[in-house]
Amino acid sequence: MKGKDNQDYLCFADFEFTCGKGISRWKCEILSVGLVICDNKYRIKENFYCTCRPNKSPELTEECKKLTLLKQDEIDNSPDSDDVMSAAVRLVHKYNIKKIFVWGNFDKPALKSDIRIHNKIKKESMHISRICSIILDIQEETIKKMNLPQAVNIEELAGAFGFVPSSGTFHNALNDALALFTIYRSIYTTDFENNENFIKIKNERTEKIETQKRIIEEKRRTIALSLPLNEKEKTYYDKICENNSEESISEFIFLRYKCISSIQRNPDDLYFYFVVFNDKTNIKVVPESKYETDKNRSALRVERFAKAQFGSVVLRECYFRKKLHSII
Repeated sequence: MKGKDNQDYLCFADFEFTCGKGISRWKCEILSVGLVICDNKYRIKENFYCTCRPNKSPELTEECKKLTLLKQDEIDNSPDSDDVMSAAVRLVHKYNIKKIFVWGNFDKPALKSDIRIHNKIKKESMHISRICSIILDIQEETIKKMNLPQAVNIEELAGAFGFVPSSGTFHNALNDALALFTIYRSIYTTDFENNENFIKIKNERTEKIETQKRIIEEKRRTIALSLPLNEKEKTYYDKICENNSEESISEFIFLRYKCISSIQRNPDDLYFYFVVFNDKTNIKVVPESKYETDKNRSALRVERFAKAQFGSVVLRECYFRKKLHSII
């Protein structure tokens, strides 16, 4: 975004919040703020860091101390978070920042939590609200840009591009903001796809996902085949296995798993509902004792069946899908 000098500037941020003892992101308060502002050539123009004194939970929990390495005395001697944010707002105005980049979806609801606490005790929260209004989570966009199979810890990802905090450690608001800046800069200024450390992280994540997928599929298969197939099911299953029809096999196992797992969890129910929604994987098998019509009005198909007849339901769904596939 262009500042008063007609230059484009980017802002990266991180916030640390109170945690531990049941404090969720819906009940937490700001402990520290870190900002990194750079120009369009990724030259850092200003860094900002300041700790804050919470209003509701000013005493750090042991978990919070361990995670952030913050000391109780520095929190005790810190200004209110809205006062800290007023300094952040001045920087935002100075560089005409329209969006503040953060990593993950925690920050915005956590900032809103601090706003609610301020409002409840009738303290000003205007500056927190201003910063909160321009927060933009870029984690998903970044993971997609880097063609990673899943989200990666910011510490690990920044480390792949050579970032090591000059002082302190991660879970320090400024260090994490600098880590995010490093990741973003690396995407747009380096051949990151051929970075050996990045390749290693990507391969490890891919392998981890494939391993988890195999474990889940094997568990599903075990449960799906834990009860005997009826005669028609066996004929159908033998045929799709003979034809090596992986999609049909996967569907049959998945549908049988959904039925059997629900039956096993609800052994006292004699009747169940087989509920199919728009996405073919969005299927529920609900015991009659827990079925609510209003919650399933958007379903494409609903079938009530006796526990002992689940195999017939599975086959009907399999044949329906085959017919649907042939039409498409």
